[in-house]
Amino acid sequence: MDPIERRYVVREVNVRVHQRRFRGQVLPAYRDQCAICRLKEQRLLDAAHIVGDLEERGDAVVANGVSLCSIHHRAFDHDLVGIDADYTVRVSRRLLEEEDGPMLELLKGFHAQRLFVPARSSLRPDRERLAARFDRFLARTTS
Repeated sequence: MDPIERRYVVREVNVRVHQRRFRGQVLPAYRDQCAICRLKEQRLLDAAHIVGDLEERGDAVVANGVSLCSIHHRAFDHDLVGIDADYTVRVSRRLLEEEDGPMLELLKGFHAQRLFVPARSSLRPDRERLAARFDRFLARTTS
């Protein structure tokens, strides 16, 4: 094998400075735990946007966010996991049919489970945003 040459580039990026405040409001609304698996380790929790930050309805408001652990956030972003407007977790058919190891089995076990949502209804995920996002999940997982 050839050695890997270390190379670097300088890159200009847009930093979402509001993301820290968004996280600071979303996580406490969910009692600082993942809304899917209830993991409480702060260093593994993210404030996931339902509608993306760059999209028209992607406001940095709690109703457009869900507290997710890093694994569930990534699965949500890649449409491997969806959340319907009734706050039910759905795992993609592809993952449900796949066999791998204990981590995948654990993920599959959350299929059809109810999402943990904030007690205050004003802080719960916006059902219209969830429905739009879930439509995308269905389109990407059935094609």
